[in-house]
Order: sequence, then structure tokens, then C-alpha cells
Amino acid sequence: MVKKTIIKDLKRAIADLGYQETDIVCSIPKNSQFGDYSTNVALQLTKQSSADSYQSSDKIANQILEKLGNPDYLAKAEVAGNGFINFFLKPEILSKDLQTILDEGDKFGKSEIGKGKKARVEFISANPTGPLHFGNGRGGPIGDVISSVLESVGYEVLREYIDNDKGNQVNELGKTLAFRGGLIKAEEEELTYKGEYTKDLASKAVEQLGDKANLSEAEIIGKMGEIGVNLMFEDINKDISDMGIKFDLVVHESELQKKAPAILDELEKRDLLKKYEGALWFAPRNEFLEDRDAVVVKTDGEYTYFTADVVYHKEKFTSGYDLVIDVFGSNTAGHVPKLQALASVFDFDLSKFKIIMYQFVRVKRGSEIVKMSKRAGNFITVREVLDEVGKDAFRFYLLRFGPQTHMDFDLQLVKEQSNKNPVYYVQYAHARMSNLLIKAGDRSGKINLGLLTDPKEIDLIKHLLSYPDLIEEIATSLSVHQLTEYAIILADHFHKFYEACPVINAGNEDLVNARISLVKASKTTLANVLKLIGVSAPDYL
Repeated sequence: MVKKTIIKDLKRAIADLGYQETDIVCSIPKNSQFGDYSTNVALQLTKQSSADSYQSSDKIANQILEKLGNPDYLAKAEVAGNGFINFFLKPEILSKDLQTILDEGDKFGKSEIGKGKKARVEFISANPTGPLHFGNGRGGPIGDVISSVLESVGYEVLREYIDNDKGNQVNELGKTLAFRGGLIKAEEEELTYKGEYTKDLASKAVEQLGDKANLSEAEIIGKMGEIGVNLMFEDINKDISDMGIKFDLVVHESELQKKAPAILDELEKRDLLKKYEGALWFAPRNEFLEDRDAVVVKTDGEYTYFTADVVYHKEKFTSGYDLVIDVFGSNTAGHVPKLQALASVFDFDLSKFKIIMYQFVRVKRGSEIVKMSKRAGNFITVREVLDEVGKDAFRFYLLRFGPQTHMDFDLQLVKEQSNKNPVYYVQYAHARMSNLLIKAGDRSGKINLGLLTDPKEIDLIKHLLSYPDLIEEIATSLSVHQLTEYAIILADHFHKFYEACPVINAGNEDLVNARISLVKASKTTLANVLKLIGVSAPDYL
């Protein structure tokens, strides 16, 4: 690709000027006024100057251009200020890079920058005392696509999930189910869980409980709670599967708590625990202060949820993985400094520990806000949304915005078959590409991609060629919402190309073949993007 040639020529020019080798970032600007490729390498080189030999970034940029000369791929190059150099390519040169996409096919966009590295990504980890909350479900596509992007650049990825099958919430669920099943007496207002789902769940739990003649009320509540969370976990797993997600590792909190005594003993020997008001606290004495303290053993001797986090994150930080990622809802923001403190305690590089916080989602139907579920009682479930809009719309729409952005999920819009619906707009573009290729049939003969010089063709080509850079950037930033934006812009460029540039009826057979090749490259790239997002790429709509 011409980008590699530009970087190679820049390295030669920099060496000729006497500078030490440096990493060169050469990217496609979002605004075509700034050229086909742009680099800020001159700004980087100012760092190599001493006080006596200091030169401005613009002066260095001009020196680089002088050394570059006039390579045959350039129409022009210019210094744009602040050390930026913009390269304007001859249209036929840029078009020829399409061959890379055609040659690489479904491998286009993949790389090996993460080869030999391992990452573990925890996401969803819902409380199994009720149906999977739609707001919590937002973490599903985020974590799954982060994992897929890392895999696409060479990482070995472990997708993991914690089943919170222990704690007071299990006892509270057991009380509700025992009451619903007619096994104990209680007042309705005493119950923590009140959704319609508790009636069906109670019926199933009573059936599994079997003989209860010799059980005390406390034992009945305890067993009903255990059965209930196991049944809810099965339901949640079904929802997760229908979201298109498969976990490699499921860890149960009950198993983690068995390991707690040994881990807490280790922390106590290191003077990282303290007793306060009858409870035992994790209290690291380093740069992480009061907001890093957390109870690990309550006054009644029971472990807290954070105790499981201590055990599990020690395993993560000492497991030899190069990257540890947690995808959490914003309601757990208080956990972040505590987990960072744990990373520090176990000598894990904080730059390799990423916590992605996502905001919850408001569900709408047109202008009407949908406030609660018929089944759950006080929230919308993942199952209800999946059943109404399907996996593709569910995943694509939840990935539309950055995780810290509050968002509305419009049930009416995501089912609409119009350009207003971004999911339909993108999938329709793929179907249109497929239809064009079917009409074109099998074609042979030499293809002259240099004929693709129309501005609409060039805009589409440049966007296609920016895809590998985007994937490598997302592998670092983890900003997977950029993939949906990329797909929407790709569809937009393609629709504009289709309207401005006849394909099969281009007249000139050589131009027809070139444009068919552009359609193939577009279809390949869009299919690759949709596969990463976990959304189907239909040939018909």
C-alpha cells in the first residue's frame, strides 16, 4: 500500500537529516482538505533537539519535504502548520491500493500487533436474582466487541463472567420465593423482589426443593435462594447466548469465597487489612487513601461482594495476562479506586488494567418513555428488547455511542426500515452491494483500478483504506463505538458513489470492471466490520 511507501520515504528523509529513528504515525485525515495522508512526525522530532540546536516543527517539516523530493505517487505535499505534513496523492495511485482489500478478503483489517499477548475481559456479570436488566445488558456488546477487536490484532482473549451466587441478595430472593411458593408467612412489603417473574420462579423452585418436611424456615429460605439464583442464571445465560455472546470462563462467587481466607490472611500479613467498627476492611497504605478502603468481612462474619473481587482480581493480576479489562455499569464507579489499589498491591501495571464504565440506557417507543417491564416489574429486561428488535439491532444500537454517553434506545426507530434507522441503513448498503455483484455476474479480464478517479470513488476508497488504522487504534483505546460510526460512514459513501457513478451501465467495459472491484472491496470491508460488531451482513433485505 502507498502508506507503507510514504512511511519508508519519511524514514529515509529523517535519517538523511541526521535524526534518530522514531515511530511514524501516518493516517488518513477525516477532512479531505488536509490531504490523503497526514503525519506529525516533524513535531515528534523537535524532542530530539537540544536548546542550542532547537528547530521549530515547521522548519523540520520543510526540511523533510525537501529531502523527499518529488516521488511519483505524490500530486503535492505541504506543511500545514504545527509540524503537520499533508500528502495529496495522484488519484490513480490511491485507487490501486484497493487491490490490497481484494487480495486480503476477510483478513483485511486484521494485524499481528498483539501477537503473543493475552487479555482477559470481564463483562455483564449480572446479579442472578432477577432477569437480565437491559441497562446492564449494554455491557454485553461492549465487552464482546472489545474482545473481538483484540483477537483481530493477534491477542489471545479470555471472555469471563462472574456469577454472584452468594450474599444477602440470595437470602432475600429465597425469602420472596418461599413466600410466593406458600412455604412461609410474610408481608408483601417485606419482600425485596416483587416482579411477576418471582411467581414463575417460585413454582419451579418449589418443585426442585422436593421434601421440605424436616427443614426449618431459615433452611427453606436458604435453599429456595440457591435454587432461585441457579434458575435465574440459566435464564440469563439464554439471554447472553441470544445476544450473540459466548463466555470462555464463568466463575461463581461461592467458589471464590472458599479461597477468601487464604487471600485475606496474605493481605493481613502485609498489613493491608484493618478492623474498624467491628468489620474487617481492606485498607492499603499507599497513594490510594480513604476512598480505596472497603469492607471485606462484615460485623456478622459474612464476606462482602468486594471480598470476591479481591480474590478474583488477585487471580487476574497474577495469571500472566498482558491486559486485564473490566466492563462495569456506572453504578459501580466506587469500585474503581479500590480495584486500582488491588492492582497496585499485587504489582500489576496500572496501564494494563482498563476499566470501562458505561451509563445505563433509557428505553423509548417513539416519544414515549418505556418505564417498566411487565415481567420484571420495575425495569426493562434484555429478553423483552431482544424479542422485539432482534440481535442485530440490539447490538448495533447499543454500540452507537461511547459508553460514558447517556443514550436512548428507541424501540420504534430500530425496527423501522428506513434511512433513519442506522442498522437498516448499513445492512441495506451491504445488500445493495451484493445485488450489484449478482447482476454483474462472473467477469474476467485485466482490471485497471487507476480508472477510479471520480471524487465519490476517491472518498469511498479513502474510507475503506482507513479501516486497518481504525482497528489498531481501537485495540489501544477500546472505543468500540467507533466501529458503528465507521460502518455508517462507509454506507453513506457507498450510497453516494452508487448514485453518482453508474456501475454496470458505466459504458466503458474497463470502467465497469474497475467499479465492480470497488463494490467488491466495499462489500468485503463492510462485512468485516459487521462481523466484528456481531451483526449479520445480509445479501437481501
